Amino acid sequence: MTAIAKLILISILSVSLAAVADEGSGISDIREAKTGNPIIELHPSTNQEATQAFYLAVEKNVFNGAIPLKYAQLAAISASAIIRCEYCIPAHTAMAKAAGASDEEIKTALAIAADVALNSTMLYGNQFDMDDFMEMFPQ
Repeated sequence: MTAIAKLILISILSVSLAAVADEGSGISDIREAKTGNPIIELHPSTNQEATQAFYLAVEKNVFNGAIPLKYAQLAAISASAIIRCEYCIPAHTAMAKAAGASDEEIKTALAIAADVALNSTMLYGNQFDMDDFMEMFPQ
């Protein structure tokens, strides 16, 4: 196994182990912050009712779904950092902390995002063969 493959595998295992280490807790105040009127009002008035329903469904079925809320928020912090969303990072950080995430867990989520970005850049920049890559990770 190449060094890049080992690094990617370690990253994947780190995320998996972190997800089963703790069960996190649901906090109803988080739903209010995410679906508050200022965000809904940014959408066209003709879509606000549907937008409100969408946000509530995402909160119920995604952020309080198969992955415990704390870990869903940590994943959201990672995604927010990767897409460099200056609005998302403080929002998901606050929601992760409200769901019980520690500063160390938040730093780890960001380190995972950085590791994924590093490996993606190295693989893409070196034009690593996708077929060879997929052979390393049979589905």
